[in-house]
Amino acid sequence: MDSLYILLIFIAVSILIILFLFQSKWIIKVNYQFPEMNDVHISVFFYNWCVLKEKKLRIPNQNEMEKGYMHFYKQLSRKQLHLLKQLRFRSLLKEIKVLEFKWQTKGGTGNAFTTSIASGAIWAIKGWLIGYLTQHLQLCEKPQIHVQPDFKSSSLETRFSCMISFRLGKTILGIMRVLKIKEVK
Repeated sequence: MDSLYILLIFIAVSILIILFLFQSKWIIKVNYQFPEMNDVHISVFFYNWCVLKEKKLRIPNQNEMEKGYMHFYKQLSRKQLHLLKQLRFRSLLKEIKVLEFKWQTKGGTGNAFTTSIASGAIWAIKGWLIGYLTQHLQLCEKPQIHVQPDFKSSSLETRFSCMISFRLGKTILGIMRVLKIKEVK
């Protein structure tokens, strides 16, 4: 009889722990600076407890990036990535909250004309990205983007900081919705 009570208590505690983990709030903070750092710093928080502090992810060099892009382009041109069209990422993205988004860029080409064109292109890319984020994610704060042209020298500096928050259970359900493929009629 006592073993039955112990088993029931163990099952009840297990269910409570699983429910607690599914309702738990996770925060991921990403920092990157170029040219000061060669890697991305990622911190993961469970509620306010730091689970992973500044894990450094190595940025691939130029040759590795080009190989990856060429491999992706070859698969795309052969239409081997047709599954991507059927996936529904919007249900997953709606579960993510962006708590902070900061992106500052300073740079120039050494020529005033080409620097102004490059700065405009950078503003356009950042503006498109912010528009996409505001349409598909929940933004808690206004994103801070800045582009400062350097007309005198040829340089590039960028700082990026982002903090996102999500609930583990909702994210798992969103992933399950994303992996659900449309039925053939």
